[in-house]
Amino acid sequence: MSFNLLSFRLFFVTAVFWLLLVPFLKHSRNAHRSIITGYTAMTGFVYLSWRLIYTVVPVSGTLPEVLWVYLVFTVEVLSFVEICIFLLIMSKTNTRSREADQFEKSLGQSALPSVDVFIPTYNEGIDVLEKTIFGAKHLDYPNFKVWVLDDGKRQWLRDFCERAQVGYLIRADNSHAKAGNLNNGLQHTSGDLFAIFDADFIPARNFLRRTVGFFIKNDDIGIVQTPQHFFNRDPIQSNLYIDKVWPDEQRLFFDAMAPSRDGWNAAFCCGSCSIIRRKAVEKVGGIPTSSITEDLLTTLCLLTVNYRTIYLGEKLSQGMAADSIKGYFIQRARWCRGGIQCFFVPEGPLRAKGLSLLQRILFTPYGWIIQPITRSMMLLIPITYLWLGLLPLHFTTTADLLAYQFPMLLCFALSMQWLAPRKYIPIFSTSIGVFSMFRLLPVVISSLIKPFGEPFRVTPKGASSQTGVEWYIVSVCSIIILITISGICINLIPEYRVLTTMEFFPYALFWSSLNLIIMFICVLICFDTPRKRKEERFVINEPGMLGKKAVIIEDISLGGCKIKHSSEQRTSERGERVEINIKDVSQPIEAVVKNSNMNHIMCEFVWTKPALREELIVKLFTGRYDNEIHHTPNFATVLWHLFLRAFGRELK
Repeated sequence: MSFNLLSFRLFFVTAVFWLLLVPFLKHSRNAHRSIITGYTAMTGFVYLSWRLIYTVVPVSGTLPEVLWVYLVFTVEVLSFVEICIFLLIMSKTNTRSREADQFEKSLGQSALPSVDVFIPTYNEGIDVLEKTIFGAKHLDYPNFKVWVLDDGKRQWLRDFCERAQVGYLIRADNSHAKAGNLNNGLQHTSGDLFAIFDADFIPARNFLRRTVGFFIKNDDIGIVQTPQHFFNRDPIQSNLYIDKVWPDEQRLFFDAMAPSRDGWNAAFCCGSCSIIRRKAVEKVGGIPTSSITEDLLTTLCLLTVNYRTIYLGEKLSQGMAADSIKGYFIQRARWCRGGIQCFFVPEGPLRAKGLSLLQRILFTPYGWIIQPITRSMMLLIPITYLWLGLLPLHFTTTADLLAYQFPMLLCFALSMQWLAPRKYIPIFSTSIGVFSMFRLLPVVISSLIKPFGEPFRVTPKGASSQTGVEWYIVSVCSIIILITISGICINLIPEYRVLTTMEFFPYALFWSSLNLIIMFICVLICFDTPRKRKEERFVINEPGMLGKKAVIIEDISLGGCKIKHSSEQRTSERGERVEINIKDVSQPIEAVVKNSNMNHIMCEFVWTKPALREELIVKLFTGRYDNEIHHTPNFATVLWHLFLRAFGRELK
């Protein structure tokens, strides 16, 4: 096969761009980000132009063959539109930490606004709620009050709030779910500002000091949103055994996309870990209730009365990620349905009055509809070819694919790596998207037909969460694997071959192999790993006292701790009752030795003094410690963990 080097000019230009220019560009400079995103969009446009002119317009054949080519190209165009919007967003970024520093220093120079701290709850257990309540109660700010907004109307929670000396509110009915609960809280309180923490999110002690200053210095700020971080591993991390090597799924949004949206003045409220100006919300008639995603609509409503939302990208809280596949999909389905509802409500980005065209583009949640369609098509194309012989494009030559398609795919992958370092791996990240697609595609279809047909569902977490197996996705993946493999095999046997021409077969074989890898990863995710401990442990490596002996407390949770001692010290016996002095806890905590050896002692706490449990919660969950991945390894390490998971072994 002969190649015309001139036809590979796009590939050569792309290689020069990434090898010689990109190393000198800086992530923090918006002009440099615009160069990356602009060039990436250009390669996509060149590819689509080639597709249209050379592989779509000249297509001929039967009606199914023509319609299939048009359908595939239409999905590609939709995907390209979404990618362009993503690239537009990522072409800027913003950080507000310097502003927060200045505002925090000036807090004492004027009267501080009063703050109501709302904790909306419905069915969460005390194992979840106590951390949030105690964390909020110990905020470092002189003028605030904590309110538990209980839509579960539980007497035990009322009693707990009385003992904790925090406010407790219920209402006559649970209309409009969380939005209605917040509006009821606003009716019974009077703070200048109100902060919202979902029942499973614990604020850092300095949350208010880092955020309140923005409202004092800027009259047009309606909401300050902060990122959501997690102290436990999400089901993707857990089920693939990658919790020590790969960050949680939401880091791409909160660490990369959210600061970029703020650069375009397009940040939006995410429901929890935010603080809002009461006057602004009252001006629009309260928290909007027409969608189950009241947070996005709140941002849009405030924009119509000239109050903006900003994003402060600092870790000022941490909470619980959905810890089971069931909880994961309940949460994502709610987000998906709520996003689609925004297309139909008056406050949504398409119908809200006073929004600019750019704001309508950046706030419209196209992705919830386009991404499941794109991922479905990715699986269908090779299967359709292998079994029906339908080509996805008017096939030209290998040289054409290498000249146009390969530079586009390479550029998109490299751009993601540059714009969101170590938060995106093509095959791995695609597998997670496909895994979600199997459950979200039915939600998309039902929401488009009947957008308001499902009520608000709370994500189960903590003791209310149950692990299991996602048999539906296992079954679908198994069927796709079977159909793909059998389609390959049958076309390798001349007597049974479906295909009349094998020109596209090598590409279908490569594509099918990638899909099989993706299906395999999806199946691995479907099996929830059992939770070994009721409470998450934090590595602290701090000095402490075991009785009268100086020791090192290596890790600790609300359930117990692991203690390192010198081999010369007497080893405590299993079942022995001991007292442990822990830094920042006023009195020794009683514990029972569960196991011991020459170097370590494992203890389980015995909570005879509730006040000490509160002190330990404040110590562990309000900003000093975390379980996050701060330095992600290379792709090979992630693959090694996936290999171990495939054979049922966890890396210790």
